[in-house]
Amino acid sequence: MQLAASIFKAYDIRGIVPSTLNEAVAEGLGRAFGTIARAEGETTIAVGRDGRSSGQARSAALIRGVV
Repeated sequence: MQLAASIFKAYDIRGIVPSTLNEAVAEGLGRAFGTIARAEGETTIAVGRDGRSSGQARSAALIRGVV
């Protein structure tokens, strides 16, 4: 998977849907985050999103990756 370095900001991840931020990217990020969280002993993760119509699919992909 190719990630655009431009999506990584100081305190969040932002991109243009679907060119730099799509479901595959969200799932990959979730997988990476979940791997690190598990290695550090975390057992609970909260996922939030805003009300944009594209958010539901991307948050679901992120959760798939975390799980």
